Amino acid sequence: MKFYLLFIPFLLITASVSAQELLIYTENNPPASYMVNDRPEGDAVNIVREILHRLGQSDTIELVPWARGYNLALKRPNVVLFSTTRLPEREKLFKWVGPLYSHTWAFFKKKGSPIRIASLEDAKRVERIGTYREDAKKQFLEQNGFTNLVETSDNTTNVLHLIKGNIDLWISSDYSMPYIASQAGVDSQEIEKAYTIKSVDNYIVFSIQTPDSIIEAWQQALDHIKKDKTSSIPDTN
Repeated sequence: MKFYLLFIPFLLITASVSAQELLIYTENNPPASYMVNDRPEGDAVNIVREILHRLGQSDTIELVPWARGYNLALKRPNVVLFSTTRLPEREKLFKWVGPLYSHTWAFFKKKGSPIRIASLEDAKRVERIGTYREDAKKQFLEQNGFTNLVETSDNTTNVLHLIKGNIDLWISSDYSMPYIASQAGVDSQEIEKAYTIKSVDNYIVFSIQTPDSIIEAWQQALDHIKKDKTSSIPDTN
């Protein structure tokens, strides 16, 4: 997929925005964000890069493990993290700009597996479910009483564990599953959906100490990008 970013004069730069040094983090989560030749790329990266361009700010996007970026956004001021799923339990932890895109969570299994899942309660009865550290999907399962979770800091590991039979299910999204499988060297056709859980929206989040003027400028920039359609914003509803 090609992305065509056109510059349209956009006068939202304020003293507080231009003077503020932001630490901007994303994760390896294709196709939203991933590394190409030591440079972050992807659907969500393109949008954030366009926001920075319109606000006259430097492109300092850094790709880090999700848990690291998440904890930095919780603890340090002026940290930006994307793409972050907006959930009620996270609402007061961050300041929010978005949405960037929507996607669907699901349990996935190895193709041909006899496991049958018709509810969350069914999934609680399998032996092992692969999850990603500090991920919203893992947090969701924990809050719903799951005790059969296996955690990893590298989501591609879940793909390999699933294929090898080391886990029974993997919780991921329909948006990113094929790309994560590809990164693991696995044909996504070897994986099939076992149960659809819910649809969610992903956002850009800012540490709670970030000035509101920055939040407002970023939201306005994103709104203008959507309106003039000069950036390809993924629609995965």
